[in-house]
Amino acid sequence: MSLPIITPQQMYAAEQRVFDAGTASFDVMRIAGEGVADHLHDSFPDGDVRVLCGPGGNGGDGFVAAARLRDLGRAVRVYSMKPVDALSGDPARAAALWGGAVGTLDEGLSGTASVTLDALFGGGLSRPLSGVAAALSRQGGPTVSVDVPSGLDGLSARPLGPCFRADLTVTFAALRPAHVLIPGRSLCGSVRVQAIGVPVDESVRTNGPDIWSGAGDKAGDSLAVRLLDGDGFRRDFKEIDRGAPNPIEAVRQAAAEAGSVLLVLGEDIVIAAPEGRCAVQPGIARTWTLDDVMAAVRKARAQGLPGFEAACAAIWQASRPDGVEHKPG
Repeated sequence: MSLPIITPQQMYAAEQRVFDAGTASFDVMRIAGEGVADHLHDSFPDGDVRVLCGPGGNGGDGFVAAARLRDLGRAVRVYSMKPVDALSGDPARAAALWGGAVGTLDEGLSGTASVTLDALFGGGLSRPLSGVAAALSRQGGPTVSVDVPSGLDGLSARPLGPCFRADLTVTFAALRPAHVLIPGRSLCGSVRVQAIGVPVDESVRTNGPDIWSGAGDKAGDSLAVRLLDGDGFRRDFKEIDRGAPNPIEAVRQAAAEAGSVLLVLGEDIVIAAPEGRCAVQPGIARTWTLDDVMAAVRKARAQGLPGFEAACAAIWQASRPDGVEHKPG
């Protein structure tokens, strides 16, 4: 099943629409934080937990998660970047929900635990980690991160400096570019998406058979499918490549300019249609060449799939280790 991919800015806007419609922001924070705790408990069912809380919403999620983990019978120690009495809004309410002892982040640096919950910063971070936070990122050990590993830019998928490396990342409502693009995805470990009751735009998705399932019953389109490797894309769309925040946006903009479906096999594999639909595929089998992929696209077109769906189906087939063909439904 494919999953939607949105930017951190789109996530903020989606949450704000829900809040403006009357949902209390703290209710959403509780769902998020408790979901993080449940995923952590499922993946790391034994041992004590060190929770590192930042000064904002991610830290609030961390306090909620700490309370939930305590209710699940876990031994939990919480450390905060900001004194609890200096917190405000939802993070302050979350800290009150925890209600237990809270150490400073400096104290957290010397603390050890079976697993660390990194709830310092989310994908909207715009500056490098420094000081104690940077030192904590270098400690290693089993780690679960909230939203994205702290220190990772959720939009560009690149570390801003020192960065946590997670074994598990729990994000909300949809994936972010950092979860699916290089190098971010190598820092996130396994990624789980926790539903929090926030509808999101679904025009950009991970690739999967549900994208083209049933598309063979639709009228085909006349859009050409253009296949490029990373070097070819940078050569043909130099200005777009330089100006876009990440490969997803670069290929979407280029497809709109070209008026054709683009399938770009670079460090990241991105398929985009001129009207804005886009799919991201983690990788393809090493034995597949550009000619192999293009032959699979032509075969999918011959089966009646429109250009975008044909490109998605072809690259999905190329990503299967057994080469199993997924035909239109």
